[in-house]
Amino acid sequence: MVRECANRNLVLELDELDISANTLSDVTCSSFTTLLAMVRECVNRNLVLELDNLDIGKNILSVITGSVLGTLLAICPKLKTLNMYSCDLSGVIIDAMVRECVNRNLVLELDNLFFTWHITGYFS
Repeated sequence: MVRECANRNLVLELDELDISANTLSDVTCSSFTTLLAMVRECVNRNLVLELDNLDIGKNILSVITGSVLGTLLAICPKLKTLNMYSCDLSGVIIDAMVRECVNRNLVLELDNLFFTWHITGYFS
């Protein structure tokens, strides 16, 4: 999708992306593969998305790496709301996501961050 838009000189003016309650956790799932491909393509083309609101909640993301989530945040630096509610994230994934953001010197403008419910190994 990103490659096709860039080839046609199209600009996406999305301010909200809701991909919640999908099957992003299934590594063989085309939606997960498409999401990763989109993130990589944006990074490769130095594209920045103007998203204010990103909802990836209610996806079991325990198989995704924090680095991928951090990279996703890097291409959406103007996010105001990030919903990762009920994603079965581990403390290791959250730590890696934060580390990726720090390594990129990324400063987020988040007003709302939702990542409660099933964060294993982070809270006792």
